[in-house]
Amino acid sequence: MSRSIKISCFVFLLFLMTGCSHSDSDPVTSEKAVSTEESNLKNFKTDDGKIEIVTFNKGNFSEDALKAIKEETLDYYNHLQKKNISILSPSKIYLHLYKEEKVSYSSGNTIHLYWVKDGDYPLVHELTHVLFGHNHDHVTQEGLAIFMQDSYSDEKVFPNYKGDIHGIMNYLMMQEVMLPLQKDEIFSYLNPNKDSHSLRWLAYIESASFSSFLIHEYGIESFLKIYSKPNLTNEIHTVYGKKLELLEDEWKEFVQEKPVLNEELIHRNDSQLPEIINHLELNKSELLKPL
Repeated sequence: MSRSIKISCFVFLLFLMTGCSHSDSDPVTSEKAVSTEESNLKNFKTDDGKIEIVTFNKGNFSEDALKAIKEETLDYYNHLQKKNISILSPSKIYLHLYKEEKVSYSSGNTIHLYWVKDGDYPLVHELTHVLFGHNHDHVTQEGLAIFMQDSYSDEKVFPNYKGDIHGIMNYLMMQEVMLPLQKDEIFSYLNPNKDSHSLRWLAYIESASFSSFLIHEYGIESFLKIYSKPNLTNEIHTVYGKKLELLEDEWKEFVQEKPVLNEELIHRNDSQLPEIINHLELNKSELLKPL
């Protein structure tokens, strides 16, 4: 396993990941869109009345499907409120629902949610980006979104499809398939290549496992202090009193104590996991070589 890969590829990988995309531009999906599609939207508010969710039913989904979307949204928001977790409070969230099998993404206070027809959609993942912010494409931001999706949703979605994130990470470590969290540059953008899909998946798995480790071992409050800071490596040292390299070692020990996801689950056929993992295993010497 190469230990000299720069974390510059890491946030690039996070930024373009197939499971979720993010746009810095926040198109005014807002009032104009509302007025032109009034016949095909449903509005509801959070129980405390602070946020109105405007839903655009672009896939002509049934009332039951819309009810499920509403319940999952409110359940997640209420969980955050009960735990007194600090979040952003946009006055409105615009939620566009599609039946196509494309990449869901968020932009500002607007969510474009795909895979709704199949029932396995990353709603909590995208709500996390909206409610906590998504400014610097750090490992922490995708990591938190995946952590919340796993914690508060039953949907089997990218990147782990409800498989234990640490079990998958432990398996990858055993196969020496990973990107080291070493340098500040890991959290910036680098050139893509033809194998970026598999590498982006790997980056998502690592971000989720590392973030989950920090939350479980040190608490959500400390994690949120580093969540959206521009200089993540320095902030980690300030908040945790430890350098990134030391936390990386702790994380690896934590993961290696977890049960490895068995081969049958790793290579099951109900997700993209087999193809991606096989590609990484077969091509790791080339994909993970020093950049």
